[in-house]
Amino acid sequence: MMKEGHLFTALNHERIVGGAIIFVDKGVMYIGRIFVDPSEFKKGYGIAIMKQLESLYPDVLRWKLETPVWNIRTNRFYTKLGYTEMRRDDESVYYQKDSNS
Repeated sequence: MMKEGHLFTALNHERIVGGAIIFVDKGVMYIGRIFVDPSEFKKGYGIAIMKQLESLYPDVLRWKLETPVWNIRTNRFYTKLGYTEMRRDDESVYYQKDSNS
């Protein structure tokens, strides 16, 4: 994934607290992974990572991602950030957010 996408790390005083891997394809940015150290949950790092990613790519027209159906926490998180559920199957929920959202 690192070779095909862009890898970002989130630091707090030189300590890695999370990160993300993203991929771009024809004006659409795919969030392949976003992760936060479990000991750092509920401290705003996830929101900060997502907002930073979106601000780094102002020309991206649409953001897309998927997350497991069973993961209630991440499904709430993406909805809170303005992502819209586009579809779901037995395993995943697929979200997108247009740049004007």
